[in-house]
Amino acid sequence: MNHKSKPMKWLSIGLIALCVSIQLNAQRIVTGVITDTDGVALIGVNVLEQGTSNGTITDLDGKFSLQVAGPNSVLQITYTGLQPISLPVGNDNNFNIEMEEDAQLLGEVVVSALGYETRKDESGSTSSVIGTEQIQRSGEAMVLNSLAAKASNVEILSTNGDPGAGVNFRIRGANTIEGSSNPLIIVDGIPISNSTIYTGGASLTGSRSGGVSQQSRLNDLNPADIESIQVLKGASAASLWGSRAANGVLVITTKNGKSGRPKITYSASLSLDEVSERMPMQNTYGKGRDGVYDERSSRAEAWGDRIADRAGGADDVDQSGEYFEAADGTLYYPLANRNVKNSRETFVDENWNSVFQTGHFLQHDLSISGGTERATFYFSLGRIDQDGIIRGSEYNKTNIRLNNKMIFNDWLSMSTKAGYISSHGNRIQQNSNTSGLLLGLLRTPPDFDQRDYIGTYYNDDGVATPRAHRSYRNLLGSSINPGYTNPLWSLYEQKNTTDVDRFIVSSELNATPNSWLTFTLRGGVDSYSDRRITFFPIGSADSDTRNGAYGEDVVAETEINFDAIARGNFKLADKIGLTATVGWNINDRSRDINESLLQGFLVNSTKITTDLNTASEASSISKTRRLIRSNRGYGVLAFDLFDRLFINVSGATEAVSSVDGNFFYPSIDGAWQFVKSSNKDLLSFGKLRASWGQVGIQPFAHRGQTLPEGGFAYSTYSDGVSINQFGGGFRIDNTGNDPNLRPELKTEWEIGTDLRFFSDKLSLNMTYYQNEIKDMLLFVETSPSSGFEQIYTNAGSMENKGFETEIDYLAVQNNDWNINVFGNFATNENLVTDLKGVTSVDIGAGQSVSSRAVVGEPLGVLWSTSAQRNPDGSYVLNDNGFPIITSSEGIVGDPNPDWRAGLGFAVSWKKLTLSALFDHQQGGDFSFRTLFVLGRFGTTAETAVETMLEQDIVNYDGDIFPAGTLVRGNIYDFGGGPVLRDEAWYRTGPGGGFGDGKIYEFGIYDATNTRLRELSLSYTLDSPWFRNKTKISGITFTATGRNLFLWDNLEGIDPQVNQFGVGNSRGLDYFTNPSTKSVLFSLRITY
Repeated sequence: MNHKSKPMKWLSIGLIALCVSIQLNAQRIVTGVITDTDGVALIGVNVLEQGTSNGTITDLDGKFSLQVAGPNSVLQITYTGLQPISLPVGNDNNFNIEMEEDAQLLGEVVVSALGYETRKDESGSTSSVIGTEQIQRSGEAMVLNSLAAKASNVEILSTNGDPGAGVNFRIRGANTIEGSSNPLIIVDGIPISNSTIYTGGASLTGSRSGGVSQQSRLNDLNPADIESIQVLKGASAASLWGSRAANGVLVITTKNGKSGRPKITYSASLSLDEVSERMPMQNTYGKGRDGVYDERSSRAEAWGDRIADRAGGADDVDQSGEYFEAADGTLYYPLANRNVKNSRETFVDENWNSVFQTGHFLQHDLSISGGTERATFYFSLGRIDQDGIIRGSEYNKTNIRLNNKMIFNDWLSMSTKAGYISSHGNRIQQNSNTSGLLLGLLRTPPDFDQRDYIGTYYNDDGVATPRAHRSYRNLLGSSINPGYTNPLWSLYEQKNTTDVDRFIVSSELNATPNSWLTFTLRGGVDSYSDRRITFFPIGSADSDTRNGAYGEDVVAETEINFDAIARGNFKLADKIGLTATVGWNINDRSRDINESLLQGFLVNSTKITTDLNTASEASSISKTRRLIRSNRGYGVLAFDLFDRLFINVSGATEAVSSVDGNFFYPSIDGAWQFVKSSNKDLLSFGKLRASWGQVGIQPFAHRGQTLPEGGFAYSTYSDGVSINQFGGGFRIDNTGNDPNLRPELKTEWEIGTDLRFFSDKLSLNMTYYQNEIKDMLLFVETSPSSGFEQIYTNAGSMENKGFETEIDYLAVQNNDWNINVFGNFATNENLVTDLKGVTSVDIGAGQSVSSRAVVGEPLGVLWSTSAQRNPDGSYVLNDNGFPIITSSEGIVGDPNPDWRAGLGFAVSWKKLTLSALFDHQQGGDFSFRTLFVLGRFGTTAETAVETMLEQDIVNYDGDIFPAGTLVRGNIYDFGGGPVLRDEAWYRTGPGGGFGDGKIYEFGIYDATNTRLRELSLSYTLDSPWFRNKTKISGITFTATGRNLFLWDNLEGIDPQVNQFGVGNSRGLDYFTNPSTKSVLFSLRITY
């Protein structure tokens, strides 16, 4: 043995021990908790020491513990859907880490028409994404209203400001004439109804031209439950839905739970609502004509005496005979002289305030979500209680939702999403309707106090008539016909309620037997019933309801949808991949409408019961049923070439019960990424895309054959006796149907580009598109010798072309500041190209101004009388210098705008955020018939202008007024010199009122407008100190303004309202209930 080696041995052992000791002293354990921005613990977050395989994941409480090499170590923290974090360890041993959503990743992931997530950068078709933050920021209680101005070429127009009122919703303009322009709505993979159904007569539950507002069914959803909304605009993106997709597709994804401890969120919102635009009214002149007061009911106008010139004091009345006693005991007598009124009191503001109020709604939303790695859930409960700006109008809604997902093993999972909605509303009569609210209110002279609207009428013999209806044309309530309904009678005596119950349930089973193949079974049901009750007591104005009317309608719709889908991923060659999808869809839709009407009460009662008249001839019943069933097979081939070029080829073959035969809908789109993650200082991403596709619109159900009808009038030459009074009967329908119907066919192509600059801080997309719709389904008038008045057939064609762009710029992003600017711009040019030999088709028949489809013109042009013109465009004038009416009607305006744009910003400083959104419409025309008609009645401020004449002047009747005279009227020059527009022009001439001989062109106005759609200020409390002290993840306080300012060329109305409610007509008004502007305060607490 060599003893000299022993010292070296011990020295070596000592050196090794020293090194190990140093290394052990350098290594240490770091711990931490990882949460999302709401403070909710994240389960399964990957925590990896950079440059090594040393790592761990967070537990159920979001905690982790990891031994690292030393202070120079860096932790790489990653989680799907959240921004990755690189965290130097340094000298810290414990970390509180907050992970934020990866906005870039979320922006790249979109949902296809079939409900699958795809990368937007790989798509050749156009779509827009609206996230939950944008929806919540709007403060809107209705889903559709929250989308306004947020996506290019998406038109959102509220029909009026009534609680729950329907919304006109179009993508890329009109795509049909007689059918619905509503896009197809897909919620969690299944189609649901967004129908707006009008039932009853014009003065009952409502036709489009007069009655009450009907709802858009999409607004049944709770905005707080929505994760994202995808707008599929082009035919190629929507073609898999065949003959239901010509209007585009709206894909809605509701929220899911995330693994982790339960996350509880509660929010409360209070909105204060006001009338957005008030009509300027006059309080200078009283009831009557020709400058003389007249209390007779036949004198419906306010062209009477000058109120300031009256004697003053109490009126001289005749107490010897009839009188009216109001509910509070106030007595009303006829004037001693019907043409002499002493009182100078006016009631314009009092009458207005008795009808309108500061409306409000209070909304509560509670959600609980959470789960494990294998099972997650999301539960929510929402409630809104709204009182509208019109007294007596209301809307109450309860939403309950439960979404869950179960992962059974590595290859099988199942998700179910279920929602229940219950709502109640009371609507107010409007529009072309003598029981309409504004029709009665705005025609009322300023010297009539409408507040004592109900009481007891006593005739000359002292006989009492209880529940008498007092109005300005029925001053003592002596007649059962009030002329026009007193607005307060409309509010408090008439009922127009709706009660909706709705279930939406979808379930999806996914099986992945291997890495490249997935099977999906998806089914769902959407079912609702809408019970509508309308009650008009005896004494209401309309001739159909004057003796009392009680209507009850029940609308029920059910849609059952089922899909079986298989998807496979294949590698065809190096850097060439294919995703193939095949599927089969079965869809069944039914609609039942049961209408019952009781007219002519035997008892003057407010009790809503059929006992008010039990005679069979007083009641009528109608039942309508619609059934449509379809089968559709579809497939998609998605090619990935070198991770640069992406081509999608798809097709759907469909058979629908409403037509014979099968129809095929193909599409193709391509995307080429010519710049990808390079040159980040300027262009960081660039894509060119193009697409082509065909989609359709189904015919109305049961229109393939001509059927008999019942309930018709036996004689149209005398009294129109109903055939029902003779035991019933049937005859062939007056409308013939074509047995060879085909779906309308829309063919569309588009090209565009998606660009991102400065490391994706600036994004810009642009698209140009053209489409043509053929075989459009129309009711075409036919010769009486055919045995039909009209026939439903494929008879028209139409085209659209336009440009759209969206921009988003993250101008500043650092620890304290975030500044984001965004906007959109769009044009759409529509043209009706053929109507099968017919010059025009009426799509919105007003009494004096209608909306029409005219060959060679955009859909919906305004059609009425106009002034004759010379070749140079100047007016043809009569001898007094006034325009002459045309001998026939023609186009007087086009409601379609030249372009639309939205522009907004969001500025955040630390926890304080200010955001705004402006909405602009350039061009388009609006028929302001309310103002035009009120000219006859002399109640508007325009008709009460007093002018001191500087020269002799003539009015419409040829009367000459000398200089120096104070006249009621305004000076105007039609091209032949100044003339006086006074009572002769507005009331008896062509410049106001209704009926024949009126130049309705003068009621058409430019609808250009800009509005501050949204203004929001919010502050969030979520600091670590606050969380530790309160155990609350965060509290957000928000103040929001909606439609606070409107800049336009009109006074007294919002040009977005629509007399015809939800439909294809635009730009029409006739005493439409007003829209609203609002201030909303909200509180959101997350635990």
